[in-house]
Amino acid sequence: MNLDLEYFVIGLIIFTASFAQGFSGFGFALISIPLLSFLMDVKSAIALGALCGLLINIYLLIKLKSHVNFPSIKELVFASVLGIPIGVVILRDSSPGIIKIILAIVIILFSLVNLTWKTEQRDISKNWGYLFGFLSGLLGGAFNTNGPPILIYLYLQKLDKNKLKASITGFFFVSSIFIVGSHYASGVSSEEIFLKFIAFIPFVAAGQILGAKLFGKISIQLYNRIILISLIVTAILMNIG
Repeated sequence: MNLDLEYFVIGLIIFTASFAQGFSGFGFALISIPLLSFLMDVKSAIALGALCGLLINIYLLIKLKSHVNFPSIKELVFASVLGIPIGVVILRDSSPGIIKIILAIVIILFSLVNLTWKTEQRDISKNWGYLFGFLSGLLGGAFNTNGPPILIYLYLQKLDKNKLKASITGFFFVSSIFIVGSHYASGVSSEEIFLKFIAFIPFVAAGQILGAKLFGKISIQLYNRIILISLIVTAILMNIG
């Protein structure tokens, strides 16, 4: 592929994923990594996605700071920090093919659950946060897809839309720092990946700003259904051939 065309395609993927994250508070890794893996090694895609995700979460945290309550997510953060290093070791020592298969399974299960399972918000023990946080750390360290367990756990809490998005963002902000740091410490990430991240910052910024502006102005239910269906198709295509 021509280098200019490749830059544009990667930029478009990052813009789309950034828009989703800015709009709904999640989705960057689930959208970007499967698509980026068509154009680069999946481990590089995961490392690049982690850097972009950290930048997005910094922006969203500033926008939602009045709704963020870090003490309310301390169980999630603590357990996630324990799980991230284990996940990074899995990423470092696993073959790209196995990573793609596992990532596809995670994406498809998460998408199907959200498309078909109508959960009710309820009070559940904060102790469940340790389990969901640890699972999130494993997925975050290994595949930079720490969202599914956290989204399920936080959805079950009685939070309004702004507090829910703020809690998701607050958790992702803290976990992103540990994920990026673990990637560099383990050798998964590199200076080359960081330079690529710098080159694509304009796409990250444009996507997240536009997504954040549209938050609450269009139907998030319809938008999320389109994204989830697209994720299932992408996860399947990612493992064909």
